[in-house]
Parts: sequence; C-alpha cells; structure tokens
Amino acid sequence: MRIQRIFLLSFLALLFLGSAPIAALSFYASRVMLRHEIANSLENDAAMLMQQIDMLMFERLQNVHSWSQLDILQEGRIGDIDKRLAQFLENMEQSYPGVYLGLFYLDDANKIVAASNSDAIGSYFRPQADWIQANLPHGQIVLEAPQLEPPYDHAQLIMRASVPDKYSAGEHGQLYGIFDFKHIMELFDRASRVESGQRYIVLLDANGRAIAGSAEIRSRQMLLSQTFAGWGDSKGHGSKIHQGEPLSQAPVLVGYAHSQGYQAYANLGWSLLIMQSTEQAFQSIWRLWWWFGCVFLISSLIAAAIAHWLARRIASPILDLTSWVRNFQILPVSFKSGTADINEVQELSQAFAQLSEDLEQSRQQVIHAAKLAVVGEMAAIMAHEVRTPLSILQTSAQILQAETALTEDGRDMSRIIVEESARLNRLISTLLDCARPRPPHMRGLAVELVIERAVELLSKQAENKSIVIKVVKPQPLTMIEADEELLVQVFLNLMLNAIQMLPVAGHIRVQIIASDVNRVQIKVEDDGPGITPESRQRLFDPFFTTRDTGIGLGLTVTQQIILAHGGSIKAGLSELGGACFTILLPKRQTKNLC
Repeated sequence: MRIQRIFLLSFLALLFLGSAPIAALSFYASRVMLRHEIANSLENDAAMLMQQIDMLMFERLQNVHSWSQLDILQEGRIGDIDKRLAQFLENMEQSYPGVYLGLFYLDDANKIVAASNSDAIGSYFRPQADWIQANLPHGQIVLEAPQLEPPYDHAQLIMRASVPDKYSAGEHGQLYGIFDFKHIMELFDRASRVESGQRYIVLLDANGRAIAGSAEIRSRQMLLSQTFAGWGDSKGHGSKIHQGEPLSQAPVLVGYAHSQGYQAYANLGWSLLIMQSTEQAFQSIWRLWWWFGCVFLISSLIAAAIAHWLARRIASPILDLTSWVRNFQILPVSFKSGTADINEVQELSQAFAQLSEDLEQSRQQVIHAAKLAVVGEMAAIMAHEVRTPLSILQTSAQILQAETALTEDGRDMSRIIVEESARLNRLISTLLDCARPRPPHMRGLAVELVIERAVELLSKQAENKSIVIKVVKPQPLTMIEADEELLVQVFLNLMLNAIQMLPVAGHIRVQIIASDVNRVQIKVEDDGPGITPESRQRLFDPFFTTRDTGIGLGLTVTQQIILAHGGSIKAGLSELGGACFTILLPKRQTKNLC
C-alpha cells in the first residue's frame, strides 16, 4: 500500500475514532439531560395543575356548603311558596356563568322544591350512590358518582350538602349543585398543547379510575377505566418512565402529583398524571443528531480533502527520497531536499541530503586514500632505492669540499650536490610523512597558544615581506584535546602557503570561533589572489600545487593531521578577498589520551 493512501486512511480513521465516541457521548448526555428536564417539567406541571384543581374543587364545595347554611334555604321547609329560594338559586347560578349546570333543593321525598331552572321544579330526582365524602372546615359535602358517557360532552359532577333545620333538630332537605366537569377537561386540553409535542393528562380518583382527561384520552374513551392505575406513586409528586401502551408504541415519561388539599379541607384522594411519549419528547435530540450527522459528513469531506492534500504533501518528499535511493546506485548524484513545511519531513530530507554529501565525501576520501596509497608505495620505493645512493653522493660531495686542491668551480659543484641531496632527502621525508603519518599524542592544550607559537616561528618570513599576521581570539582560552606538534605543523603549513602567495604588505587573519559546546572553528584567511573553484576540487590531492617551486604535499599532510584529530578542513573565499581555510576540531577526543 502506498504511503499516501496509508496517511489518508489514518487521518480518516483518527477523525472517525476521535469524533464518533464524542458524538455518541454527547448524544447520550443530551438525551439524559433532556429526559431529566422534560421529566422535571412534567412533574412541576402536574403539581401546579393538581393545585389548580384542588383550589377549583374547594371553591365549588365551599359554595354549596355555604349556601346550604343560609337562612333562605329554610324556605324549602314550607315548599318555597313565594319562590324566593328558586330566585336565589337562579341568581347564584348566573353569578357563576358556565360553572354550574344547575342548583336545586330536594326535600325528603326526593322532590325538587326549588331550582335555578324553573322547569325542574316539582319533578323528582333520584340520588346516586355516594362516591366521596369531602370534609370542609365547618361541614361535609358528598360527591355522587360522576356522570360520564362518551363522547363526554355532558360531563357533570353532582355535589350535595344537607340543609340543617334551624327551628328544630335535624335536617329538612338537601341542596344539590351540578358542577360542569367540562371545565376541568378544557383546562387539561389547554395544558396538553405544548411546543415539545402532544401531552396526555389524566385525573385519577383514589381507586385509580380515570375521571377526567385531555382530548386524546377522551377520544379513546378511556375515562372511568383503570388503565392508568399504578402509573404514579401513591403519595407526593415525582416522575417516572412507563411502557407507552395503550397511548404510544414508545415508552412515555410520566409526571405525577397527588392532591394535597386546599387550605383546611381534606383532599379528595385524587391524583394527576401528565404523560408524554419519549418519541415526541426526544424529537429535538433526533433533529440535533440529524444536523450533527450532516455537519459530520461535511466535516469528513473537508477533512478528507485536507487529509488528501496533506498526505500528498508529506508523501511527496518521501517518494522523492525513495526514488533517489532507488537511482543512487545507477547515478550517484547528491540529494536536494525539498521545501516541505513539516518539520519531521524537513529533518528527514536534510538527513538524506547530508547522507548524500557524506557519501560523496566518503567517495572522495576513498579516492584520496587510493592516491595516498600510491604515494606510500612511491615513498617506500624512493626511500629504499634513492636514499642510500643519495647519502653516498652527499657524503662524497662533502669530502670533495674538504679538498684543498679543489678548484673554485669544483667547490660550487660540490656545494650544489650537497644542497640538492639535502633537498631530495627532505622530499623523501615529506613523502614518508604523507604516506605513514605518526599517530597523534593527545593532551589538553589551548588553541591560542598553538597558533601564537606558529606565528612566532613564521615572524621572520612575514617581516621580510611586511606581512601583518593578526590573531582574533575569544576570552577565555579555548581548550581542546590535540597533538601540539602536529597542530603547529598544520598552522605553519597554512600560514607559510599564505606568506608565499601574498604580495608585499599583505594581511593574514586567524580567527578562533567557539562553534558550539563540542567543537571549535578556526579560520585562516588572507587578502591574496585566492583559490579558483577548479583548484579547490584538487587542493588536498598529493603533488597538486599552483606554485612553480611547490611539491604539492603540504596541504595533503595538513588534511591528514586534521582527519587524525577527528576534524575537517575545507577551502573557500575569505572576507578579506583571498583564500580562507576553515578548520573544525572537536574539543574532546573519544579515545583515551596518550
């Protein structure tokens, strides 16, 4: 699989693995919080609605009880001859428009003596069985079983109160009030319509029988049934979740509240349920989930596009590296790092670029080593074949110089033989040093002192050409581990070459720079003619020289000494306009000091 596809799939997998759990947890947490909020809302609404019903029923019961205690009700004992009681009942019904369906006085023979509706006077009324006995602060009211038949358009609740006989002990009749129970139904209808969806509201009696309900309950003809018995707890108020049947296929949230009574009257034992289907209650969550899915899909597409672009951006330099490695054996060219913005890819590209440079440097070192091997073989042959006859010639010439009878020309010839023999001997020694350099003896020393010693040794040659040698050194002294004699030879070779190449009144500058905590950098610069780019490529090769009198081994020996110290040397252009040799030396050697 290509690395670009791996990156792309990895980005998408991380996106999914990162966002999917968060989305699931967010959805679950939102669902739990919404359920809790809706349950609390149902519970609070149930408690408030039950309190309204308690207050409403207290007013109706208190009305009937208070009217039964009035003196005008005594007119019923004499048959309401002057119709004052009927007029009173009519006035009371009109003062509560739409609340009462009728008010009437019933004697002991169950005959209606007086009524708010004159048509009912003289008829007989058949009382129903007692349903609830409601205790009031100063008496008792009896509620008869509710008259509820589908479609519940004429729901009524009959209340009666005994009329005391104020002229003798006992009672002389009953005052009836027919309360229009549709008021409670309408109250439920208004409370059931909310923004979050349809609610179901049911009023239960003490036996769990539904005695009132919202429109949806009534349309299913569920009144006077015990379908909802047990859907709420026996006391107080709260919320719970219940199986939705027969209201809904989904579970329903139920907020319930029990009657707490009003003021000093005992409650009727009623309880109220407000229910809502979880399918409707969680519609907002599902809408949010749908929107989240759309946002997630769009984000995924955008992320995929970005991931594709980023994968290509990451993979491109890596593919370049792969191609370079594949073709390096065929065409060993240096690797050029790309312009990737990713730090790791930049570092990898730089590492490969450094690798290609190191490989090229290693190749040059192998070539250089091969050349040195040739020099070593030549040095061994010359030392064996030339030194012995050369010593004989030099000794013979010295003996001839001691002869008194030797002519002046003979003496000159002898002197030339001695000098040239010495020069050839030095050449052989240099060749041997180049081919078999001695191992350095490392010890701690200050670079500045080594350079000053080399400057002191070359001071006479510099003065002869009026050349100024300036040493720029930091404070304090720069300490390294090196072979002092070999380093002196390095700086002698570099500065002597500069003196030989510079014109009169030239300048040489030696700078000591602490490159970092592990290395020191030293620059030897001059303002001479400099080094051509062509010469830089072969500058450290054996026998390469740009001077007619040079041998071409000085810089070769210098490079070998620097390499033996674990450092490096390179030639370039100086800020002064001439040549610049930059040396990098480690401050500490990894091998043990001698």
